[in-house]
Amino acid sequence: MVKSIRKRVNNSLQFIAITSLLLLTSACSVQKAQKTLLASPSLKGAHVGIAVFNDTKQTWIDQYQSDHYFTPASNTKILATYVGLKYLGDSLPGFRIAESTDTLFLTPLGDPSFLHPDFSYQPVVDLIKSTRKQIAISVVDQKDRFEPFGDGWAWNDYAEDYQPERSRMPIYGNVVHFYQANGKTEKRPTYFFKDLKIEDSLQTKVFTRKRTTNTFYPTLKNNAAKYYQIPFITYQTPMSVLYLRDSIHTALPVVFIKDAAEKASRILKTVPTDSLLKIMMRRSDNFFADQVLLMASEQLLGKMDDAAFIDTVLKTDFANLPQKMRWVDGSGLSRYNLNTPENYVAILKQMQDQFGQARVTNIFETGGEGTLSAYFKNFPGELHAKTGSLGGQIALSGFVYTHQKQKLYFSVLVSNHMSTSSAGVRRAVEAYLKKVVSKN
Repeated sequence: MVKSIRKRVNNSLQFIAITSLLLLTSACSVQKAQKTLLASPSLKGAHVGIAVFNDTKQTWIDQYQSDHYFTPASNTKILATYVGLKYLGDSLPGFRIAESTDTLFLTPLGDPSFLHPDFSYQPVVDLIKSTRKQIAISVVDQKDRFEPFGDGWAWNDYAEDYQPERSRMPIYGNVVHFYQANGKTEKRPTYFFKDLKIEDSLQTKVFTRKRTTNTFYPTLKNNAAKYYQIPFITYQTPMSVLYLRDSIHTALPVVFIKDAAEKASRILKTVPTDSLLKIMMRRSDNFFADQVLLMASEQLLGKMDDAAFIDTVLKTDFANLPQKMRWVDGSGLSRYNLNTPENYVAILKQMQDQFGQARVTNIFETGGEGTLSAYFKNFPGELHAKTGSLGGQIALSGFVYTHQKQKLYFSVLVSNHMSTSSAGVRRAVEAYLKKVVSKN
Protein backbone atom coordinates (compact mmCIF):
# COMPACT_ATOMS: atom_id res chain seq x y z
CA MET A 1 0.00 0.00 0.00
CA VAL A 2 2.87 2.31 0.88
CA LYS A 3 4.41 1.60 -2.53
CA SER A 4 1.09 2.44 -4.18
CA ILE A 5 0.89 5.77 -2.36
CA ARG A 6 4.49 6.57 -3.25
CA LYS A 7 3.78 5.75 -6.89
CA ARG A 8 0.76 8.07 -6.94
CA VAL A 9 2.76 10.85 -5.27
CA ASN A 10 5.64 10.42 -7.73
CA ASN A 11 3.21 10.48 -10.66
CA SER A 12 1.62 13.65 -9.30
CA LEU A 13 4.96 15.33 -8.83
CA GLN A 14 5.98 14.26 -12.32
CA PHE A 15 2.76 15.72 -13.75
CA ILE A 16 3.30 19.00 -11.87
CA ALA A 17 6.88 19.19 -13.08
CA ILE A 18 5.88 18.59 -16.71
CA THR A 19 3.03 21.08 -16.48
CA SER A 20 5.28 23.70 -14.90
CA LEU A 21 7.87 23.13 -17.59
CA LEU A 22 5.25 23.54 -20.33
CA LEU A 23 3.93 26.74 -18.75
CA LEU A 24 7.46 28.08 -18.37
CA THR A 25 8.27 27.18 -21.99
CA SER A 26 5.06 28.83 -23.17
CA ALA A 27 5.77 31.97 -21.14
CA CYS A 28 9.30 32.16 -22.51
CA SER A 29 7.99 31.77 -26.04
CA VAL A 30 5.48 34.58 -25.51
CA GLN A 31 8.15 36.88 -24.09
CA LYS A 32 10.40 36.06 -27.04
CA ALA A 33 7.54 36.82 -29.45
CA GLN A 34 6.92 40.14 -27.71
CA LYS A 35 10.60 41.13 -27.92
CA THR A 36 10.68 40.17 -31.60
CA LEU A 37 7.64 42.34 -32.30
CA LEU A 38 9.01 45.34 -30.42
CA ALA A 39 12.38 44.98 -32.18
CA SER A 40 10.81 44.95 -35.66
CA PRO A 41 12.34 47.65 -37.91
CA SER A 42 8.82 48.65 -39.01
CA LEU A 43 7.98 49.56 -35.41
CA LYS A 44 11.17 51.49 -34.65
CA GLY A 45 10.30 54.51 -32.51
CA ALA A 46 6.60 53.59 -32.38
CA HIS A 47 4.42 53.20 -29.29
CA VAL A 48 3.04 49.67 -28.87
CA GLY A 49 0.38 48.22 -26.59
CA ILE A 50 -0.32 44.49 -26.22
CA ALA A 51 -3.00 42.58 -24.33
CA VAL A 52 -3.66 38.84 -24.79
CA PHE A 53 -6.06 37.06 -22.43
CA ASN A 54 -6.76 33.31 -22.24
CA ASP A 55 -10.47 33.19 -21.51
CA THR A 56 -10.44 29.41 -21.15
CA LYS A 57 -7.90 29.54 -18.32
CA GLN A 58 -8.83 33.04 -17.13
CA THR A 59 -5.22 34.19 -17.25
CA TRP A 60 -3.28 36.93 -19.01
CA ILE A 61 -0.84 35.53 -21.56
CA ASP A 62 0.87 38.78 -22.44
CA GLN A 63 0.64 42.43 -21.45
CA TYR A 64 2.82 45.29 -22.57
CA GLN A 65 1.69 48.86 -21.98
CA SER A 66 -1.79 47.36 -22.06
CA ASP A 67 -3.27 50.19 -19.97
CA HIS A 68 -1.74 52.93 -22.15
CA TYR A 69 -3.81 54.99 -24.59
CA PHE A 70 -3.60 54.72 -28.38
CA THR A 71 -5.49 56.09 -31.37
CA PRO A 72 -7.52 52.99 -32.29
CA ALA A 73 -8.58 54.07 -35.83
CA SER A 74 -11.15 51.60 -37.20
CA ASN A 75 -10.99 49.43 -34.08
CA THR A 76 -13.58 52.02 -32.98
CA LYS A 77 -16.02 50.09 -35.21
CA ILE A 78 -15.99 47.36 -32.55
CA LEU A 79 -17.87 49.85 -30.34
CA ALA A 80 -20.27 50.62 -33.19
CA THR A 81 -20.89 46.91 -33.62
CA TYR A 82 -21.68 46.54 -29.93
CA VAL A 83 -24.27 49.35 -29.88
CA GLY A 84 -25.74 48.13 -33.18
CA LEU A 85 -26.26 44.66 -31.73
CA LYS A 86 -27.76 46.04 -28.53
CA TYR A 87 -29.99 48.90 -29.68
CA LEU A 88 -31.06 48.26 -33.29
CA GLY A 89 -32.88 44.95 -32.95
CA ASP A 90 -32.86 42.14 -35.51
CA SER A 91 -33.55 44.50 -38.45
CA LEU A 92 -32.69 48.14 -39.02
CA PRO A 93 -35.31 50.77 -38.15
CA GLY A 94 -35.83 52.40 -41.54
CA PHE A 95 -38.60 54.98 -41.33
CA ARG A 96 -41.30 55.88 -38.84
CA ILE A 97 -44.63 55.59 -40.67
CA ALA A 98 -47.77 57.57 -39.81
CA GLU A 99 -50.96 58.03 -41.84
CA SER A 100 -53.87 60.40 -42.16
CA THR A 101 -56.83 60.12 -44.49
CA ASP A 102 -54.94 61.32 -47.55
CA THR A 103 -51.26 61.45 -46.53
CA LEU A 104 -48.52 58.95 -45.73
CA PHE A 105 -45.96 60.54 -43.38
CA LEU A 106 -42.41 59.20 -43.40
CA THR A 107 -39.80 60.15 -40.81
CA PRO A 108 -36.32 58.80 -41.67
CA LEU A 109 -34.38 57.11 -38.85
CA GLY A 110 -30.86 57.18 -40.31
CA ASP A 111 -30.90 53.83 -42.15
CA PRO A 112 -27.82 53.76 -44.45
CA SER A 113 -29.24 50.90 -46.55
CA PHE A 114 -31.87 53.18 -48.12
CA LEU A 115 -31.37 53.05 -51.92
CA HIS A 116 -27.83 51.78 -51.32
CA PRO A 117 -26.61 49.48 -54.14
CA ASP A 118 -25.44 46.90 -51.59
CA PHE A 119 -29.06 46.18 -50.62
CA SER A 120 -31.71 45.06 -53.10
CA TYR A 121 -34.37 44.84 -50.37
CA GLN A 122 -36.02 48.29 -50.30
CA PRO A 123 -39.35 48.10 -48.42
CA VAL A 124 -39.62 51.89 -48.05
CA VAL A 125 -39.35 52.37 -51.81
CA ASP A 126 -41.92 49.61 -52.33
CA LEU A 127 -44.27 51.37 -49.92
CA ILE A 128 -43.87 54.73 -51.67
CA LYS A 129 -44.50 53.21 -55.07
CA SER A 130 -47.57 51.26 -53.94
CA THR A 131 -49.42 53.93 -51.93
CA ARG A 132 -52.22 56.02 -53.46
CA LYS A 133 -51.80 58.71 -50.83
CA GLN A 134 -49.62 61.76 -51.11
CA ILE A 135 -46.22 61.39 -49.47
CA ALA A 136 -44.91 63.72 -46.82
CA ILE A 137 -41.34 63.20 -45.62
CA SER A 138 -40.18 64.74 -42.36
CA VAL A 139 -36.46 65.35 -42.76
CA VAL A 140 -36.11 68.05 -40.12
CA ASP A 141 -36.00 67.25 -36.43
CA GLN A 142 -35.03 70.13 -34.15
CA LYS A 143 -33.93 67.70 -31.42
CA ASP A 144 -31.06 66.36 -33.52
CA ARG A 145 -27.57 67.38 -32.39
CA PHE A 146 -24.94 66.25 -34.87
CA GLU A 147 -22.91 67.70 -37.70
CA PRO A 148 -22.34 66.17 -41.16
CA PHE A 149 -18.70 65.58 -40.17
CA GLY A 150 -17.69 64.07 -36.84
CA ASP A 151 -15.40 65.76 -34.31
CA GLY A 152 -11.81 65.61 -35.48
CA TRP A 153 -12.50 64.53 -39.06
CA ALA A 154 -10.23 65.93 -41.76
CA TRP A 155 -11.99 68.83 -43.52
CA ASN A 156 -9.99 68.40 -46.73
CA ASP A 157 -11.15 64.80 -47.16
CA TYR A 158 -14.63 66.02 -48.10
CA ALA A 159 -14.45 64.37 -51.56
CA GLU A 160 -12.88 61.08 -50.43
CA ASP A 161 -15.05 57.96 -50.62
CA TYR A 162 -14.18 56.96 -47.04
CA GLN A 163 -15.71 60.12 -45.53
CA PRO A 164 -19.35 60.60 -46.60
CA GLU A 165 -21.42 63.03 -44.55
CA ARG A 166 -23.72 61.79 -41.82
CA SER A 167 -27.44 62.53 -42.10
CA ARG A 168 -30.90 61.65 -40.80
CA MET A 169 -31.98 60.53 -44.27
CA PRO A 170 -29.10 58.82 -46.06
CA ILE A 171 -29.68 58.03 -49.70
CA TYR A 172 -27.32 56.08 -51.98
CA GLY A 173 -24.89 55.97 -49.05
CA ASN A 174 -24.57 59.79 -49.37
CA VAL A 175 -22.20 59.33 -52.29
CA VAL A 176 -22.45 59.57 -56.05
CA HIS A 177 -21.62 56.21 -57.60
CA PHE A 178 -19.52 56.32 -60.79
CA TYR A 179 -19.46 53.27 -63.08
CA GLN A 180 -17.22 53.14 -66.13
CA ALA A 181 -18.24 50.91 -69.05
CA ASN A 182 -18.18 51.03 -72.84
CA GLY A 183 -16.21 54.27 -72.93
CA LYS A 184 -18.74 56.17 -70.82
CA THR A 185 -19.16 57.00 -67.15
CA GLU A 186 -22.57 56.23 -65.68
CA LYS A 187 -23.51 58.23 -62.57
CA ARG A 188 -26.08 57.55 -59.82
CA PRO A 189 -28.00 59.48 -58.70
CA THR A 190 -28.26 61.45 -61.94
CA TYR A 191 -29.75 64.51 -60.24
CA PHE A 192 -26.42 66.36 -60.06
CA PHE A 193 -25.66 65.95 -63.77
CA LYS A 194 -28.87 67.05 -65.49
CA ASP A 195 -27.44 70.37 -66.61
CA LEU A 196 -23.84 69.20 -67.00
CA LYS A 197 -22.71 68.98 -70.62
CA ILE A 198 -19.76 66.63 -70.95
CA GLU A 199 -17.75 66.15 -74.12
CA ASP A 200 -17.25 62.56 -75.24
CA SER A 201 -13.49 63.00 -74.76
CA LEU A 202 -14.09 63.63 -71.05
CA GLN A 203 -16.47 60.72 -70.44
CA THR A 204 -13.79 58.44 -69.05
CA LYS A 205 -12.02 61.06 -66.94
CA VAL A 206 -12.04 61.03 -63.15
CA PHE A 207 -14.69 63.25 -61.57
CA THR A 208 -14.28 65.38 -58.47
CA ARG A 209 -16.41 67.86 -56.53
CA LYS A 210 -16.16 71.44 -55.35
CA ARG A 211 -15.78 71.80 -51.60
CA THR A 212 -18.80 73.96 -50.79
CA THR A 213 -21.33 72.89 -53.42
CA ASN A 214 -22.65 69.76 -55.10
CA THR A 215 -20.88 70.69 -58.32
CA PHE A 216 -19.23 67.67 -59.93
CA TYR A 217 -16.88 68.02 -62.87
CA PRO A 218 -14.38 65.85 -64.78
CA THR A 219 -10.67 66.32 -64.24
CA LEU A 220 -7.95 65.67 -66.80
CA LYS A 221 -6.93 62.43 -65.06
CA ASN A 222 -7.71 59.16 -66.77
CA ASN A 223 -10.11 56.89 -64.94
CA ALA A 224 -8.46 53.54 -64.32
CA ALA A 225 -11.11 52.42 -61.83
CA LYS A 226 -14.29 50.83 -63.14
CA TYR A 227 -16.12 52.05 -60.04
CA TYR A 228 -15.57 54.81 -57.51
CA GLN A 229 -17.55 57.10 -55.21
CA ILE A 230 -17.59 60.78 -54.28
CA PRO A 231 -19.60 62.10 -51.29
CA PHE A 232 -22.22 64.77 -51.85
CA ILE A 233 -23.31 67.54 -49.50
CA THR A 234 -26.32 66.56 -47.38
CA TYR A 235 -26.98 69.57 -45.14
CA GLN A 236 -29.41 71.12 -47.62
CA THR A 237 -32.32 69.22 -46.06
CA PRO A 238 -34.88 69.20 -48.93
CA MET A 239 -32.22 67.91 -51.33
CA SER A 240 -32.57 64.30 -50.12
CA VAL A 241 -36.22 64.36 -51.13
CA LEU A 242 -35.31 65.70 -54.58
CA TYR A 243 -32.79 62.87 -55.03
CA LEU A 244 -35.51 60.41 -54.04
CA ARG A 245 -38.05 61.89 -56.48
CA ASP A 246 -35.48 61.73 -59.25
CA SER A 247 -34.63 58.11 -58.43
CA ILE A 248 -38.07 56.52 -58.18
CA HIS A 249 -39.92 58.87 -60.56
CA THR A 250 -42.72 60.04 -58.32
CA ALA A 251 -43.98 63.50 -57.40
CA LEU A 252 -43.34 63.82 -53.67
CA PRO A 253 -44.49 66.88 -51.76
CA VAL A 254 -42.13 67.98 -48.99
CA VAL A 255 -43.80 68.53 -45.63
CA PHE A 256 -41.88 69.50 -42.50
CA ILE A 257 -43.34 68.10 -39.29
CA LYS A 258 -42.41 69.43 -35.84
CA ASP A 259 -42.96 66.17 -34.03
CA ALA A 260 -44.07 63.15 -36.01
CA ALA A 261 -44.21 61.14 -32.78
CA GLU A 262 -47.50 62.87 -31.92
CA LYS A 263 -49.18 60.87 -34.68
CA ALA A 264 -50.00 57.18 -34.37
CA SER A 265 -46.99 55.54 -35.97
CA ARG A 266 -45.09 52.35 -36.56
CA ILE A 267 -41.49 51.66 -37.53
CA LEU A 268 -40.88 50.06 -40.90
CA LYS A 269 -37.93 47.69 -40.54
CA THR A 270 -35.53 47.12 -43.41
CA VAL A 271 -32.46 44.88 -43.79
CA PRO A 272 -31.17 42.50 -41.06
CA THR A 273 -28.92 44.39 -38.65
CA ASP A 274 -26.22 41.74 -38.79
CA SER A 275 -26.01 41.92 -42.59
CA LEU A 276 -25.11 45.62 -42.42
CA LEU A 277 -22.72 45.12 -39.49
CA LYS A 278 -20.98 42.32 -41.37
CA ILE A 279 -20.34 44.55 -44.40
CA MET A 280 -19.33 47.41 -42.10
CA MET A 281 -16.70 45.33 -40.33
CA ARG A 282 -15.32 43.42 -43.30
CA ARG A 283 -14.70 46.39 -45.57
CA SER A 284 -14.33 48.83 -42.67
CA ASP A 285 -17.16 51.04 -43.90
CA ASN A 286 -16.95 54.38 -42.09
CA PHE A 287 -20.35 55.62 -43.27
CA PHE A 288 -22.21 52.55 -42.03
CA ALA A 289 -20.46 52.79 -38.65
CA ASP A 290 -21.37 56.43 -38.04
CA GLN A 291 -24.96 55.90 -39.14
CA VAL A 292 -25.22 52.92 -36.75
CA LEU A 293 -24.23 55.29 -33.94
CA LEU A 294 -26.91 57.83 -34.95
CA MET A 295 -29.57 55.14 -35.36
CA ALA A 296 -28.75 53.70 -31.94
CA SER A 297 -28.99 57.21 -30.46
CA GLU A 298 -32.44 57.65 -32.01
CA GLN A 299 -33.61 54.34 -30.55
CA LEU A 300 -32.22 54.94 -27.05
CA LEU A 301 -32.66 58.71 -26.63
CA GLY A 302 -35.36 59.58 -29.18
CA LYS A 303 -32.97 61.92 -30.99
CA MET A 304 -29.79 61.81 -33.03
CA ASP A 305 -27.19 63.20 -30.67
CA ASP A 306 -23.93 61.28 -30.93
CA ALA A 307 -22.25 63.05 -27.99
CA ALA A 308 -25.20 62.47 -25.63
CA PHE A 309 -25.51 58.86 -26.77
CA ILE A 310 -21.82 58.12 -26.24
CA ASP A 311 -21.94 59.73 -22.80
CA THR A 312 -24.93 57.55 -21.85
CA VAL A 313 -23.33 54.32 -23.08
CA LEU A 314 -20.05 55.09 -21.31
CA LYS A 315 -21.99 55.46 -18.06
CA THR A 316 -23.99 52.26 -18.55
CA ASP A 317 -22.77 49.56 -20.94
CA PHE A 318 -19.09 50.49 -20.65
CA ALA A 319 -19.05 51.71 -17.06
CA ASN A 320 -16.84 48.86 -15.81
CA LEU A 321 -14.03 48.86 -18.34
CA PRO A 322 -10.46 48.69 -16.98
CA GLN A 323 -9.69 52.26 -18.11
CA LYS A 324 -11.77 55.31 -18.99
CA MET A 325 -11.77 55.79 -22.76
CA ARG A 326 -12.32 58.77 -25.04
CA TRP A 327 -14.88 57.94 -27.72
CA VAL A 328 -16.17 60.49 -30.24
CA ASP A 329 -17.45 58.77 -33.41
CA GLY A 330 -18.55 55.43 -34.83
CA SER A 331 -15.98 54.96 -37.57
CA GLY A 332 -12.66 55.85 -35.96
CA LEU A 333 -11.93 58.60 -38.49
CA SER A 334 -11.26 60.97 -35.61
CA ARG A 335 -7.88 61.11 -33.91
CA TYR A 336 -9.66 62.29 -30.77
CA ASN A 337 -10.56 58.66 -30.03
CA LEU A 338 -8.31 57.12 -27.39
CA ASN A 339 -8.50 53.57 -26.05
CA THR A 340 -6.39 50.85 -24.46
CA PRO A 341 -5.64 47.22 -25.36
CA GLU A 342 -7.13 46.06 -22.04
CA ASN A 343 -10.38 47.86 -22.82
CA TYR A 344 -10.70 46.12 -26.17
CA VAL A 345 -10.20 42.73 -24.56
CA ALA A 346 -12.94 43.57 -22.04
CA ILE A 347 -15.32 44.92 -24.74
CA LEU A 348 -14.84 41.85 -26.95
CA LYS A 349 -15.52 39.52 -24.06
CA GLN A 350 -18.58 41.52 -23.01
CA MET A 351 -19.85 41.45 -26.60
CA GLN A 352 -19.60 37.66 -26.86
CA ASP A 353 -21.10 37.12 -23.41
CA GLN A 354 -24.13 39.27 -24.28
CA PHE A 355 -24.78 38.43 -27.92
CA GLY A 356 -23.32 34.96 -28.31
CA GLN A 357 -20.21 33.54 -29.87
CA ALA A 358 -21.85 32.44 -33.13
CA ARG A 359 -23.45 35.82 -33.86
CA VAL A 360 -20.32 37.85 -33.15
CA THR A 361 -18.08 35.44 -35.07
CA ASN A 362 -20.33 35.77 -38.13
CA ILE A 363 -19.91 39.56 -38.13
CA PHE A 364 -16.13 39.75 -37.62
CA GLU A 365 -13.82 39.03 -40.54
CA THR A 366 -11.24 36.25 -40.49
CA GLY A 367 -7.93 35.65 -42.24
CA GLY A 368 -8.08 36.01 -46.01
CA GLU A 369 -11.25 38.15 -45.92
CA GLY A 370 -11.99 41.85 -46.22
CA THR A 371 -9.28 44.06 -44.76
CA LEU A 372 -7.49 40.85 -43.67
CA SER A 373 -7.46 39.42 -47.20
CA ALA A 374 -3.66 39.37 -47.34
CA TYR A 375 -3.10 38.16 -43.77
CA PHE A 376 -3.60 35.20 -41.40
CA LYS A 377 -4.25 32.69 -44.19
CA ASN A 378 -2.23 29.91 -42.54
CA PHE A 379 -2.88 30.56 -38.89
CA PRO A 380 -2.64 28.08 -35.99
CA GLY A 381 -6.24 28.69 -34.96
CA GLU A 382 -9.49 30.34 -35.99
CA LEU A 383 -9.00 34.11 -35.86
CA HIS A 384 -11.71 36.79 -36.01
CA ALA A 385 -10.56 40.39 -35.76
CA LYS A 386 -10.95 44.03 -36.77
CA THR A 387 -8.17 46.04 -38.34
CA GLY A 388 -7.55 49.74 -37.90
CA SER A 389 -5.44 52.16 -39.91
CA LEU A 390 -4.76 55.90 -39.91
CA GLY A 391 -1.55 57.72 -40.78
CA GLY A 392 1.04 56.31 -38.35
CA GLN A 393 -1.56 54.17 -36.54
CA ILE A 394 -2.19 50.42 -36.86
CA ALA A 395 -4.61 48.39 -34.74
CA LEU A 396 -5.80 44.79 -34.58
CA SER A 397 -8.19 43.44 -31.95
CA GLY A 398 -10.22 40.26 -31.87
CA PHE A 399 -10.38 36.69 -30.63
CA VAL A 400 -8.89 33.30 -31.52
CA TYR A 401 -9.97 29.69 -31.04
CA THR A 402 -6.68 27.81 -30.92
CA HIS A 403 -5.98 24.28 -32.13
CA GLN A 404 -5.53 23.42 -28.44
CA LYS A 405 -9.19 24.40 -27.82
CA GLN A 406 -8.27 27.61 -26.03
CA LYS A 407 -10.20 30.87 -26.47
CA LEU A 408 -8.02 33.98 -26.55
CA TYR A 409 -8.92 37.66 -26.70
CA PHE A 410 -6.24 40.04 -27.96
CA SER A 411 -5.55 43.65 -28.86
CA VAL A 412 -2.37 45.03 -30.41
CA LEU A 413 -2.33 48.81 -30.89
CA VAL A 414 0.50 50.71 -32.58
CA SER A 415 0.74 54.50 -32.63
CA ASN A 416 3.21 56.88 -34.30
CA HIS A 417 5.04 54.40 -36.48
CA MET A 418 7.16 55.96 -39.22
CA SER A 419 7.19 52.99 -41.60
CA THR A 420 6.64 53.96 -45.23
CA SER A 421 4.25 51.03 -45.57
CA SER A 422 1.73 49.81 -43.03
CA ALA A 423 2.15 46.29 -44.43
CA GLY A 424 5.45 45.88 -42.56
CA VAL A 425 3.75 46.73 -39.26
CA ARG A 426 0.86 44.37 -40.01
CA ARG A 427 3.24 41.53 -40.87
CA ALA A 428 5.10 42.03 -37.61
CA VAL A 429 1.85 41.86 -35.65
CA GLU A 430 0.80 38.78 -37.62
CA ALA A 431 4.09 37.01 -36.85
CA TYR A 432 3.74 37.88 -33.16
CA LEU A 433 0.21 36.45 -32.92
CA LYS A 434 1.20 33.28 -34.76
CA LYS A 435 3.92 32.56 -32.21
CA VAL A 436 1.66 33.34 -29.23
CA VAL A 437 -1.28 31.29 -30.50
CA SER A 438 0.85 28.29 -31.49
CA LYS A 439 1.91 27.92 -27.84
CA ASN A 440 -1.63 28.03 -26.41
